[in-house]
Amino acid sequence: MKNALFLLRASAACIGFAMPTMLLAQQPVASNALPSAPAGLAASSLTAVTPRASAPAKTPASEDAAGRWLNLSTMSESQRFRRSFNQGGFVYFDDGQQRSLIQGRINLDPEARYTIGFRASSGHFFNWAYADYAGEGFSERVKDTALLLPSYNAAELQERTLAIAADPAGLAVIHQVQSNGWQFYLRELYFSASPLKAITVEFGSFGIERGLGTEITTFDDDGYLSGERIRIRDAKHLFFDQIGFTNAFFGSYGTANLLDRGSDLKKSNYHQVFADKRINSRIGVSGEYVWLIGTNTLRGAALIAAKEVKVADSFRLEAYERMNSVNLQGLEVGGGAGFSVTAQKKLGTRLSGDLGFASIDKDNTAETGSRFFHAVGFGLNGDAFGQGKRPFVRASCKINSYTTAFGFFTHEVGGRVLNNAQQGINAGLEFDLKTLVNQEKRIF
Repeated sequence: MKNALFLLRASAACIGFAMPTMLLAQQPVASNALPSAPAGLAASSLTAVTPRASAPAKTPASEDAAGRWLNLSTMSESQRFRRSFNQGGFVYFDDGQQRSLIQGRINLDPEARYTIGFRASSGHFFNWAYADYAGEGFSERVKDTALLLPSYNAAELQERTLAIAADPAGLAVIHQVQSNGWQFYLRELYFSASPLKAITVEFGSFGIERGLGTEITTFDDDGYLSGERIRIRDAKHLFFDQIGFTNAFFGSYGTANLLDRGSDLKKSNYHQVFADKRINSRIGVSGEYVWLIGTNTLRGAALIAAKEVKVADSFRLEAYERMNSVNLQGLEVGGGAGFSVTAQKKLGTRLSGDLGFASIDKDNTAETGSRFFHAVGFGLNGDAFGQGKRPFVRASCKINSYTTAFGFFTHEVGGRVLNNAQQGINAGLEFDLKTLVNQEKRIF
């Protein structure tokens, strides 16, 4: 952990408390298209739903009308089986699930300097884009208290009872979530303007800027913000490839539909300063400082290309430190720190995989601002990871140009830590509908 925190502080000092748009390239099982990683850096296949850039890189529009005015980066459908249980053996998921996703932008001028970005997906919650369609759903399971409560020890049950009394709104969010059925909501819709080549301003509901970090140490890939962001890309004068600032509202966890949370644009509880730098053709780094609902957090990440070692094409290092305590409806929750290390490897043109280890502090749930979420271990980083120490492995196999099989496994090994995924496994198929419909003639 000391080494991880040293990496974090070194990264933050190097890049001035920040984070980039310099994200990993899309993996075969990814749900979202991404800009390429920095030249010389290996692409990532790190997350079940790949991190996405809020503002895709502006590229010249193609000559055909569809390409000139509509840039559809992703149109996909995924089917999977998921099973996960908590620290006491209570099964949260044992279901067949599906995810539908459309993401892209509408160009308002031929040079794509002014655009409207959008993302619509299935799923009803901040960190779920998958919806249950086979088996008993999450909402039905958590309401079965006769099965759920025995998974807590006496101290955990006492705090859960106190949290319900102190934070009834947190309990209501969880109990109102409908995980079954096909819901398709507009999660992101934002205006992006680049009046000058080096400056981009965004306003609306957009994705979370993670830089080279992932949903393991930041927030789930399905998450969203409502507010404004500015990016400045001028490495010649600023040293950094990009610096930026986000002012937004982070919340409405049970209201994925933008049309139902438009008032969030009037509120603000999330302030982020980010930057990134490509050190050379092999190494890229990013960092950020975030103030969120009273917490102060530093994050740093690095992506290192290392094909010479044979066993991996690249390594991703990421770490964070939450530097202060915060009061959650009467409960004081302390600071904490964590890290993740991932080795990424591609075998031929069809197979790819990740192998890694993550350590997320047990109080990472403090960033939800909810005592009830904290009491039941419900964090907002990647829901397949949650809190605790855990190895994880992911593999994918490209069956054809538009079909990819994928699988994921993780198990928490650091002792009793409250989370909803002490062990998690999922496997399924993703269909790239954009590639499928464009096989004979380009439509999108």
